[in-house]
Amino acid sequence: MYRIAIIGGGPGGLMTAHHLEQKYGTDCTTTVFEASGRTGGKMVTSRFSTVPVMYEAGVAEIYNYAMVGPDPLRQLIESLGLKTVPMDGETVVLDGRILNNRNDIRRKCGEATLKAIDEFRARAEKALPKDRWYDGNWKDDNEHPLAKMTCAELLETVPDDTARKFFKVAAHSDLATEPHLTNGLNGIKNFLMDVPGYMDLYSIVGGIELLPLRLRESLTRVEFVMEAPVVKVERTEKGTYLVHFRQNRVVETREFDAVFVSLAHNWLNTVEWGGEKLRRAMTRHISYYDRPAHYVRVSVLFETPFWRKKIKGSWFMSDAFGGCCVYDEGARHDVGPYGVLGWLLGGTDALTYGSFDDERLIAEAIASLPDELHELAKSQKIEAKVHRWLASVNAQPGGYPMQDIRASHMPEPEEHDGLYVVGDYLFDSTLNGVLDSADYATDLFYSLILKRDLFRITAGLKRPCLNGHGNGNGNGNGNGHANGNGHSDEKKKTKVYVPPLIEVTDTIDPARFLQKTRIDRDYFDRYHDNESYEDTFDEYFDAKYVRDLIKIVWGEKPPYKLLDAGSANGLTLEEFAEYDIKAWGVEKSKYIHAQTPKYLRKRNLLGDVRKLPFPDNHFDFVYETCLGYVPENELERAISELHRVARVGVIFASITCDMNPELFKRRNLLRGVKTLMSLWEWGEVFQRYGFSLAIDEDDDKTLARLWKCEEKYNQGDDRWYPDLESLRFCFYSKE
Repeated sequence: MYRIAIIGGGPGGLMTAHHLEQKYGTDCTTTVFEASGRTGGKMVTSRFSTVPVMYEAGVAEIYNYAMVGPDPLRQLIESLGLKTVPMDGETVVLDGRILNNRNDIRRKCGEATLKAIDEFRARAEKALPKDRWYDGNWKDDNEHPLAKMTCAELLETVPDDTARKFFKVAAHSDLATEPHLTNGLNGIKNFLMDVPGYMDLYSIVGGIELLPLRLRESLTRVEFVMEAPVVKVERTEKGTYLVHFRQNRVVETREFDAVFVSLAHNWLNTVEWGGEKLRRAMTRHISYYDRPAHYVRVSVLFETPFWRKKIKGSWFMSDAFGGCCVYDEGARHDVGPYGVLGWLLGGTDALTYGSFDDERLIAEAIASLPDELHELAKSQKIEAKVHRWLASVNAQPGGYPMQDIRASHMPEPEEHDGLYVVGDYLFDSTLNGVLDSADYATDLFYSLILKRDLFRITAGLKRPCLNGHGNGNGNGNGNGHANGNGHSDEKKKTKVYVPPLIEVTDTIDPARFLQKTRIDRDYFDRYHDNESYEDTFDEYFDAKYVRDLIKIVWGEKPPYKLLDAGSANGLTLEEFAEYDIKAWGVEKSKYIHAQTPKYLRKRNLLGDVRKLPFPDNHFDFVYETCLGYVPENELERAISELHRVARVGVIFASITCDMNPELFKRRNLLRGVKTLMSLWEWGEVFQRYGFSLAIDEDDDKTLARLWKCEEKYNQGDDRWYPDLESLRFCFYSKE
């Protein structure tokens, strides 16, 4: 049973609790610490005092991506039994002119302005097509030309002054910042939201706050500790975490196995991060994303919806306050005969006007209406409310340059791989983004569970080294390989006890465990059932298997050149030659490399994968089994070297934490491993350094062929990979 702490009861905290409960069920107990007396964060649906009419005081709307791809947030809302109402709007109020449609723009602003608007939108669609807009990842975003300019510079490419102002006004409240404070790519993503086919907007019948309320009601195994701000988080020597929180002026402490920090960025500095390493990591994290953006909501109740004769839709954009969105709350809520307008101020204007007292700010909002609506607004006003959300969102979501997802969610992975951050600021400052963040972070926790379970197995069990075989992921210091033949030798059923490498405790610290293990002579001399690596080689390698993998994934047939990264004594090279594969090897261990036969020494080199002695693009393929034995902070050097010497791609065959646990009971697979991650985490690392997945997301046929190949070569042995989908993360093409 794992004890989980979630710091923050906003949307991110609730979504994290939801994912934990859905994924791990009774395997964990979850405690949510919330500083205030309510959960839901910026999701606030309120009512006026004079007349109990409903309005949104926080999150203004929800983005619908269902038209371009899967939309997990929409699926979650439907699963909670909530009904939705669509929202739309086209009107822009510019210099007092109400522009309801293209004809109004042409008539009131001129043909040149309409042409400039159309041309800019066409350029935006070309720069970021729908599939790229929806599927874009951190690496693609960093390389996009628009990421290297500001949004202000992008707007300067619009030649018409009125058209330029039109776009600035239309996106300002969505950006919640000024164009010079965010990049052009973030800007164009927001400009495209108004283009048909990219996305829709919707709200929830009964109020957006119903989402966190229903979400909390659905959590059956979660404890909520309210009005309990967390003041400090620190790691213990045994790898657990102490969460110190204040209640009724008294600081209390609880111990947990993992911690999810689901706070808005501006709240992260309110927590003390114990220990030098964690303190420095969180300081870097906070600094990296310190791009505060601001919102202020002004909601006014009127006697009637008097504006509807002039303006249609759920909202309209106004050039007041640098560009703000004005919502017709009656378009989504039942407000009876009344009318409610809600101004959403963003950026510097929200920060500036937010310092005004409520009455002055309300007066400024009403005064911002066009002349033909202003007097009616003054005479029909009944009541008004102001809600301030300063520094509550991010001006450059994801930061720049964007980090890979694992690094952004795990600030200090070496000694604090049980501490994760969750937030919309890591993606796109939307509810959809925070749900994605919670999903990803809880997947990272799965890797921690796997690691600790494997450490317990390896540390605490007598391991009978039977005659089972691997099937392609490698075994050892980059020098154990796929067996591929499924042979079984009845003579080798002697059980050999291997002493525990670390004392068994209730909580095994992964970092301490990995530091205790190393590759030495004994590893190779007693590789399997007290027999040496050379004597058991045939059980762990089959070059024909590797050949078939390359043919299935890349369609290549020998002859081609291949590097075996982690080649031990070079026996694999001779095997590859039998199938017309011209193979070279590189091995770091001096002991096993010294056992290379004389006739193979010219092609089996003593070296390090972090500094390969080969020219660029020297090999068609790399078959690697050594990356798991490289410290995590050295992976960039290692994978960059593989990228440099490979022409086509790499077969990733290192030890991972999501392999079949039965294998770890029978083999000392963790010995010498320095980096233990799940397959999909390795996928993030490879893509970070210039590779892409060789098998497309929708290519199920190739996966099926690979799985059939696995079953063929692994017949009679335990399954190595957890499932068919995991094979996708074993093959990488060079970009």
